[in-house]
Amino acid sequence: MPPASRRLVEDAAQPPRIGVGKLLRRSHLAFSKIFRERLKEHGVSFSEFVHLERLWYDDGLNQTELSRRVGIETASSTTVLDALEKRGYIRRERDERDRRNVRVLLEPAGARLEATLLECAAGINAIAREGLSKADIAAFFRIVAVIAGNLEACNRGVAKDAEKAPPAREAKPPRLRRRHA
Repeated sequence: MPPASRRLVEDAAQPPRIGVGKLLRRSHLAFSKIFRERLKEHGVSFSEFVHLERLWYDDGLNQTELSRRVGIETASSTTVLDALEKRGYIRRERDERDRRNVRVLLEPAGARLEATLLECAAGINAIAREGLSKADIAAFFRIVAVIAGNLEACNRGVAKDAEKAPPAREAKPPRLRRRHA
C-alpha cells in the first residue's frame, strides 16, 4: 500500500469529527478527473455520458423528466441534447397526444456506446477499489448510502420548513429625504 494510502487508513482509526464532505469531495474530484479524461478519448463529455446512461436504462423519457433524473436544469440539458442529436446518438420526437411533450430516444449509434463507456466507468471503479476487500466495498456502499440518506432527509426537512414558514416580508427601500436647495 502506498504511504499516502497507509496514512489515510491509519487516520481512519481515529476519524476527525468533521471532514466527511471534504473526503467525499476529494474522492469525487479525483474520480471525475480520470473519468472525464477517459470519456474524452471517446469524444463524449461527462454531461453527455450522464444523459446517455439514463437513456440506456430509460429510453424514451420526455426531455423535462430526463433533465430531472440527471439532475440538471432543462435549459442546460437542451444544450447537451442538441450536441448528442447533432452527432446522431439520439433523436427527439414530439408526442402526438401532447405536442409540448418532447421524448428523447436513443439512436443505434448512441446505444452502441453503452458497453464502451460503461467499461470506462468500471475501469475507474476498479482503480478506486484497489486494496479494498469485498467486505470493505460493501461497508463503504452501506455507509455512504446512510450518509446520503441522512443529508437528503435533512434537505427535504429544510424544504418542508421553508413551506411552513410565513412568507418573508419584502423590505421597503429606505425613504430618501428630499434635499432642499
